[in-house]
Amino acid sequence: MSNPEAKTEESRPAPKKKIKFSYFEPVAGIIFALVAAAIFYFFPQIITIVFIGGRLIPTFNSEVIQSLWLPILIWVILRVGVEVAFLVERRYTQRLALISFIGNVLTAIATFIIFFNDRIVHWEYVDFVHKYFADVAVWFGNILAKPNLIILVIIVIVLIIESINVIKKGRKSRVKDKEDKDDVVKAKEA
Repeated sequence: MSNPEAKTEESRPAPKKKIKFSYFEPVAGIIFALVAAAIFYFFPQIITIVFIGGRLIPTFNSEVIQSLWLPILIWVILRVGVEVAFLVERRYTQRLALISFIGNVLTAIATFIIFFNDRIVHWEYVDFVHKYFADVAVWFGNILAKPNLIILVIIVIVLIIESINVIKKGRKSRVKDKEDKDDVVKAKEA
């Protein structure tokens, strides 16, 4: 005769893998946030430099950037906080999706505060771009004259993509957790 315990062990579904991520991504995110903010705050002149007659013209105005120390610090804290949440959760969850979404919205606000003001761009850089592109392509010169807005758009797009990705994976994780619970209940009933 067959053993009833053997049937229940055979009928139990194999546990499904949780949706996890590599620890490299959050650690790399923390390092990137710290290094990017340090370079931007302490050495903005090395980000983009224009050479005019042997003279260097920085793209960004150091004085304006250093007056924005508080929004830059808030930006770093928010980015590091979101990445630490990834390390603490260790897998995609609804809670991680919520933390990531709120952190990314606040980071986008800090990014707007930092980059939306045109004073952040060095006036000599703007003059150079307008003079150089006046004959070539005025519209392209107008875009290049606002590197602050280019950076703003890129950061916001990355934050939106990250938020959508984490929310989507958090929902998948919730569905898998529910399926796992349903499978356990079915196995107990059998």
